[in-house]
Amino acid sequence: MAATTASVQLLSAHRVVVKIGSALLVDEESGEIRSAWLETLMADIVRLFARGQQVIIVTSGAVALGSGQFDRLGRPLRIEEKQTAAAIGQVRLMLAYEQSLKRHGFAVGQMLLTSEDIKNQDRRLNAWSTLQQLHKIGAVPIINENDTTATTEICFGDNDRLAAQVAQMVNADILVLLSNVDGLFTEDPHINPLAHLVTEVRCITPEIEAMAGHSHARLSSGGMVTKLMAARIAMDAGCGMLIARGNEDYPLAAIENGAPSTSFVPPGKDRATRGEH
Repeated sequence: MAATTASVQLLSAHRVVVKIGSALLVDEESGEIRSAWLETLMADIVRLFARGQQVIIVTSGAVALGSGQFDRLGRPLRIEEKQTAAAIGQVRLMLAYEQSLKRHGFAVGQMLLTSEDIKNQDRRLNAWSTLQQLHKIGAVPIINENDTTATTEICFGDNDRLAAQVAQMVNADILVLLSNVDGLFTEDPHINPLAHLVTEVRCITPEIEAMAGHSHARLSSGGMVTKLMAARIAMDAGCGMLIARGNEDYPLAAIENGAPSTSFVPPGKDRATRGEH
């Protein structure tokens, strides 16, 4: 089978940023981490490290994991309650990653960022230095937004854009957004089952933007709109991006094996994605 643009992008990348959303990590009914699925994803991550690739994980899930403390309220959480839920859930989230990666012999390094950490040059350089040191000692960097301090004025609002800004900061080759859909469709496939998947995007036009819909997952704060915003940030930085279904086992291996996805190819990367580098 001929290699897809997505599989070539992922296989040829030196530095990879993988974003994992709340709807993938946290079971909507139980509010618990999908541990068996996480094990398969971490096996994927370890396999990338083994072949010499650097991987940075951007994760959601802290608020979703901690919000069970507020179930009795029967209403949407206020900002201060979300921040409290994040403080509780972040501990559980990192413990799950640590336990899974420890079985593979990897340590974990946590970084909590806000938009100000990216915008401020000194703080951005400090974050980049820490990421480099984590890779140097064989630890897997895991980044989340600092939901305990972020407000509507300074927060990223979703981890799609956070992941894109991290990819920009570290000069990543590819950003992988694992989603609960196969990629970008011509229309919302939840509404129109005849919508078809757009497999490759080389320029984000008004027509492409019009295809985006909002997330249907209760635990997700993003949607296709924020993924296109992330794609614009990544592509402007010369970084490719993939949107692919992540809720099945071994999602990165699935991409490499030709699973459906949408590839965003920045200008100047056309030859590389055809295997000509």
